[in-house]
Amino acid sequence: MYKVRFHLQSGENFKKWQVRGPDSAVRYLDPKQYSLEMLECKLVNKVNKAKKVHAEGVKDVAGWIECAELIVTENIPVDNLERLFYNPIVDPHWRRDSDDGEFIWDGYEYATLVTQDRQVYILEERN
Repeated sequence: MYKVRFHLQSGENFKKWQVRGPDSAVRYLDPKQYSLEMLECKLVNKVNKAKKVHAEGVKDVAGWIECAELIVTENIPVDNLERLFYNPIVDPHWRRDSDDGEFIWDGYEYATLVTQDRQVYILEERN
């Protein structure tokens, strides 16, 4: 299982995708150079930690995407794809662009998610 999240700790990997592989090896990918295609995905959220981040306004790792397979590629087109977003400082839950703020997407599973730049998009819903 891969774990993918956006790295916000200061340093040389600031604002890069952090990918932790099944062997726990970590690599960082520049979102301006690479897109990620993630297969068999789940949106993970540690809700209590996310609520603390939200209340205090202090960054901490509270959510990520788990996926069975990961393909690193260049610039996947995302025209007309719906965006997912997660920023516990703003909202302690995973959200979708089409969401009116009522539905929580934490734990939701997707067949395929893709990234372009610093955004995550739904390529294929799960059947």
